[in-house]
Amino acid sequence: MKSKIVADGDLRLRRDEKFKARLQAVHDSVRARHELELAEAGFFARLILRWRFAAEIRKERQKIEPSPYSLFSSQAASRISH
Repeated sequence: MKSKIVADGDLRLRRDEKFKARLQAVHDSVRARHELELAEAGFFARLILRWRFAAEIRKERQKIEPSPYSLFSSQAASRISH
């Protein structure tokens, strides 16, 4: 099979169950690390903590997500979708 650049490689990656599971694992690990702190916080402290969680999750996601400038080949995209 000849490899070609595909336009929807990023979309295919985001639909992949394994990739979704990795993102969910990142989200769960951040929440688990700060569970006690969140439970004891007041209203405004929770808002601040949720903002920090979002920043931490974004930072962790950047480690596993491809660059926005990445190109996806048809071979890689077909492996992801199966």
